[in-house]
Amino acid sequence: MKTILYYFTGTGNSLAVAKAISARLPETELAPIPKLMLIGEKVTVPDDVNIGIVYPLYAMGLPKIVANFFALLDLSHAGYVFSVVTEGGKSGSPTKQIASLCEKSGHNLNAAWWIQMPDNYIPFNAPPEKSVEKTIRENALRKVAVIVEDIKERRSSIAGFTAFGSVLRLMYGPFMRNIHNFDKKFVVRSSCNGCQICVRICPVNNIVPLPHGKKEWLHTCEGCLACLQFCPVEALSCGGKTANRQRYHHANATVADMLEQKGISETK
Repeated sequence: MKTILYYFTGTGNSLAVAKAISARLPETELAPIPKLMLIGEKVTVPDDVNIGIVYPLYAMGLPKIVANFFALLDLSHAGYVFSVVTEGGKSGSPTKQIASLCEKSGHNLNAAWWIQMPDNYIPFNAPPEKSVEKTIRENALRKVAVIVEDIKERRSSIAGFTAFGSVLRLMYGPFMRNIHNFDKKFVVRSSCNGCQICVRICPVNNIVPLPHGKKEWLHTCEGCLACLQFCPVEALSCGGKTANRQRYHHANATVADMLEQKGISETK
């Protein structure tokens, strides 16, 4: 049975989970959401395939780019629809939100899981120590193995919020209303070497390079922090707290992965 995994990633956590599912599930295709959003055409899924949405948790809800993707997505011919959300804590998944979007797109949400991954939102928290990070990744792979067996059997499995997550969910509306202006918090330091990695990997092409290492943000930001986390000289900071905090991206995530998410070959 064919499976298509639509994914969005900022630091590689969700991509790592999507790849882990793909490695264990025959006939699986990875389809990056930013690339499809940049194309902007309707996405109609083939008959009776498994459809998965893999994404990071943002303020106890979906990233805006993922929520907007459902406007392009026609799920009416899908056979089984599931979601997997990665998050830095243990607060559950935005089940009601994604279930509603799936229904509007033509198919009920059959299953939803959440997987803890290393916390990458450094404006709030420093990333975990390397030993802790390794343990979290190992636990995530064990959970992926269980999830894959459910997908193979097309089992119904809905994981919702914890009580704590339900309270934090109140943050989502205000956070998303201002997300495109999140880039106003970014500061480029003099250590910028002009490599333009931040410009190239931004999933929504929100950054314009200017002379002398300066940048202009177009206020279509998704708040994914890919620009900050992948900067090789840590020249980007977001507010005062991040300046001296360790950066994070998944150990196996590369700039090439982030470019591929946009449909760009590293050689271009």
